[in-house]
Amino acid sequence: MKKIVIVLLAFVFISSVVFAQATTQEKKTAAEKATSFVGKVVDVTVAEPAKGITAGAVTVADETGKTTTFTVKATAKILTHSLDVITLNQLKIGEKVKINASAENDAQTIKVVK
Repeated sequence: MKKIVIVLLAFVFISSVVFAQATTQEKKTAAEKATSFVGKVVDVTVAEPAKGITAGAVTVADETGKTTTFTVKATAKILTHSLDVITLNQLKIGEKVKINASAENDAQTIKVVK
């Protein structure tokens, strides 16, 4: 009886270590896919469901002029350089921003930088 209990406890311990390691690797892979982009705002599109625009978008150009468009969902945080929360339509063309986005170019945070 004692041997069965010891074997079961060993199995539970080993399986918990294996599953914990797999979860950590999944988190690392998701974090590695996230991107950070700094550039100037070229265009802003605000979501207008009545017109069929379900999510906002912001197009940003880097210092070489290469533009990238990011989808901006309602869950994205948009901050001024003083960390005040603003809305997408308050972003101005020409402002320098830092965008943290997922691998699918969904903006998670947009921060205006000086």
